[in-house]
Amino acid sequence: MKRLNVVVPYRAREAHLKIFVQMVRAYFARDKIDKDIPYQVLVVEQENGLPFNRGALKNIGFTLGRDDSDYTCFHDVDYIPVWADYSWSDTPVAIVWYGAESRPIRLSHRDRGVRHDLNQFYGGAALAPNDLFAQVNGYTNAHWGWGPDDLDLKHRFTAAGIAMGRRKGTFQPLDHDSEAYELDGSPSPAARVNLKQMKDRWEAGVHSPEDGLKNLDFKVLNRRKIPEGPAVERPASWEMVTVRLGMTPPLA
Repeated sequence: MKRLNVVVPYRAREAHLKIFVQMVRAYFARDKIDKDIPYQVLVVEQENGLPFNRGALKNIGFTLGRDDSDYTCFHDVDYIPVWADYSWSDTPVAIVWYGAESRPIRLSHRDRGVRHDLNQFYGGAALAPNDLFAQVNGYTNAHWGWGPDDLDLKHRFTAAGIAMGRRKGTFQPLDHDSEAYELDGSPSPAARVNLKQMKDRWEAGVHSPEDGLKNLDFKVLNRRKIPEGPAVERPASWEMVTVRLGMTPPLA
């Protein structure tokens, strides 16, 4: 059976991580579809200092877990599976649908939110065979703060002639303040920079062949097991890996 590597990019979301660890462990122990999949989880934590770089952390988790897996799920910490399908796919596939329709911009203003076009939504949780992910050189490392790294990856697959599929899984989102939007729904400063960068790059047909897995630069600062709960239903490797990025933002 194909082995799954679950990669979770992470920084300073302790409350969500506790829920994620508890619920996803139980999910893979009990769900009728996924309970027999050999899996491991790497929570990749970026140290404080530089702005958050989600794409780079996903690339790091892939790199660290590649030899022990056949395919990878890139999974946000704020999406908890209720009913989903993490099984092997020959092509990249997004597995979040129900639960991602809309999200609040600020917890203090829950009446103001952003709606996702689910037909274009490749965030939350997405699977990719390791060889195909490596073929497109992974995620971009160029987005700092908040960036459309999921959409950029879709462009990479499309440019390589690889279509992304979709499974309409049901997830419970964990709400939080968004770094992608201002309260009026406009993009945040970091989002504006990264969206323009991506738009300009792909409209010009320019894609750096080095940006991604090939120019990934990081150092592992700490690697530790995430403790099991009081009852071990199904043993699996769960690790927290704290890393320092060697790349820096253009103006850092």
